[in-house]
Amino acid sequence: MIRKNRLNKIYLLGFFLIATISIVYFVLKALDKNIDLYLTPTDVIESNYEMNNQFKLGGMVKEGSVKKTDLEVEFIVTDFNEEILISYQGILPNLFKENSGVVASGSLDGNIFKAKEILAKHDENYMPVKLEEK
Repeated sequence: MIRKNRLNKIYLLGFFLIATISIVYFVLKALDKNIDLYLTPTDVIESNYEMNNQFKLGGMVKEGSVKKTDLEVEFIVTDFNEEILISYQGILPNLFKENSGVVASGSLDGNIFKAKEILAKHDENYMPVKLEEK
């Protein structure tokens, strides 16, 4: 027969084990919802992505591919294996330029990716603009 003191320790150990497993599960579940992934042009072309699905496309802006007319911009995003033409209507971020990283949210329309939002990426050496003192 197990003594009452030993039985209490077993219950306490079981409670802490279940609590720890629950905490780890909920933390991982919360992180999973907040992770925001994007596809590369190679991923999109190889998987024959559905036309109506919304997703994020990321890669580098190909040099010499940016064509601007008023608020409409067309450019090519590449991952150095495949390329996809992106069409976007709106104002581009300040960090947007050729040979830099970009992530676009939208959907495919034929062979053209219709972007609804453009996010420019910067490298690890990013320095904010210094404010001039008056």
